[in-house]
Amino acid sequence: MPDFRTYRAETMQQALLQVREDLGPDALILHTRQVPIHSRLPWQKDRIVTEIVAVLEQTKRQRPQPVAAIKSTSPVREQIEETPAPDLSAYNRKATLPVQESRLPAVESRIPNHEFEHQEPTKTEIPNPESPTPKPELSESQKLESLFKERIDSLQAMVEQLTTQVRHGMSSDIPPELFSLFTELIDAEVEESVARELIGRLKQRCGVNELSDSQGLRRQLFAMIEASIQCRGPIETKPGQQKIVAMVGPTGVGKTTTIAKLAANFRLRDNVRMGLITVDTYRIAAVDQLRTYAEIIDLPMKVVSTAVEMKQAVAEFAGMDLILIDTAGRSPRDEVKLQELKAVLGDIVVDDVHLVLSATTGYRHLRTTAEQFKSVGLTSVILTKLDEAPGLGAILNITSKLGLPLSYLTTGQNVPKDIEPAQPTRATRLILGQEDLT
Repeated sequence: MPDFRTYRAETMQQALLQVREDLGPDALILHTRQVPIHSRLPWQKDRIVTEIVAVLEQTKRQRPQPVAAIKSTSPVREQIEETPAPDLSAYNRKATLPVQESRLPAVESRIPNHEFEHQEPTKTEIPNPESPTPKPELSESQKLESLFKERIDSLQAMVEQLTTQVRHGMSSDIPPELFSLFTELIDAEVEESVARELIGRLKQRCGVNELSDSQGLRRQLFAMIEASIQCRGPIETKPGQQKIVAMVGPTGVGKTTTIAKLAANFRLRDNVRMGLITVDTYRIAAVDQLRTYAEIIDLPMKVVSTAVEMKQAVAEFAGMDLILIDTAGRSPRDEVKLQELKAVLGDIVVDDVHLVLSATTGYRHLRTTAEQFKSVGLTSVILTKLDEAPGLGAILNITSKLGLPLSYLTTGQNVPKDIEPAQPTRATRLILGQEDLT
């Protein structure tokens, strides 16, 4: 009987790792699903885990010797002797496809030969069927018949469970030809729901013959990801037309360094007349860092802490074509601080509000952060620390799930070099590992 194994973990990546470590690269994934785990304690929240059912794809097995040597008047054994074992190889190959109940083998009357491979040989010598059968040997035969019946019931329960799971959509419904692409997306930190949606669309677009063309599948997946990534483009300035751009986001995502990179490029490369304003009075080091950059590239800088001071600073920069505003990091759960930020920016006209997020952050936290900061009037996202992230799927997660376009990507700590405008083609190549950051 095939060795079906179930693995559960907090994420798809962790579950796949368990499968690889236990069964190796030849493991065949039968299905995956999300399983709710209900807490027994009232103060603890329920959680969702990922479950994978897998089996080791065996090489060609030797057919076991038939057990026709045992004769009995039992109709169960006579059917086992006379009925050939069904071939499960086709079932193994198509385990993820919908299964019709009418096509399943009648498990009460048949049993796969795999069952006998795992059967431990009995120590009792099987008698010659032509010789008289003593009573003790008949008792042993009854035990063997009971064991067969138990195995048949177990197999029937397993088939019914798999059939129910497929019927209710708990199977991933991902063909084997596409599963490697699915796991690559998961390994790249693409959110599982996003990866499933992409593979599902790819499956609908492909015919049977196209599924065998691995390179063609990759090209189609590339085009689908590229079309899914929304990019706003870089900040544009025009002489005589002032633009005010604010950077907001949680603590530790690199807002100050990002502003320094943008300011250096606009000032030194494009010769834009500009000024800096910082509201980050909570961290003296951040203010000193930005002031140091401003002195190096010869930029005027203002430090404000209230809406009145902000309005006055903007008025003093009236002749500038670009004003970059650095704000203090706010926890997305701190509603009071978020309202303070909204109030400070509320008395001026801000053209663009860029939410700065780190690529090292998990999807759930990215989503929570974006939802909380939307009240500030977000227009786009700057994704930082790509060089520190284990995978770059956050690029796709943000544009697919958060509904915000990307404006810039930062790829290191070097000022002003390690920043670039977000582009769909470049971003797709980074996600799929087809290009390096440098």
